[in-house]
Amino acid sequence: MSSDQPNLQSDEERAALQRLARHRAKPVGPSGQILGRRVQQVLGKVAKDEGPGLPMIQSRWRDLVGERLSKMSRPVKLTGKSTARILTLEILPASAPVFQHMSEQLKQKLGALMGGHFKEIKYLQTKPARSKPAARPLSAQEREEIMASLAGIKNPQLSAALLAFGEAVYTQDR
Repeated sequence: MSSDQPNLQSDEERAALQRLARHRAKPVGPSGQILGRRVQQVLGKVAKDEGPGLPMIQSRWRDLVGERLSKMSRPVKLTGKSTARILTLEILPASAPVFQHMSEQLKQKLGALMGGHFKEIKYLQTKPARSKPAARPLSAQEREEIMASLAGIKNPQLSAALLAFGEAVYTQDR
């Protein structure tokens, strides 16, 4: 080994250290964290006062108020920011005293579910949906007319379907 070989090693080492100094590697982090931060930066500005909305309340309404009251009411509108939201409910007029009595309890449950404060609950009293009156019964004469017109049909399924259709036409309220 000659004396200039250690000198070459030190020159090579020196060159390698200089190269490393210029080209430092960046630490590798999970790309999901970087993406999550970027999404948070963008969406944080847009939806900083928003949270889960009306669809979440509607889907959990039965759990919040119970079976009986969920049949008499439904959430229709949610307004305001998370610090002071206003929920609008459609309720039957007969259930208004019950809802007004449990208003504070309902605000607390909604606040816990939604992660915010409910300033007010508004009530829209709606008329109950009326059911259609029962169809009038088919008279014997009308039934005979329908059966006579279906006498020539040989397919029993088609005959039964046309009989049901004829009964519906005759009993329809005009």
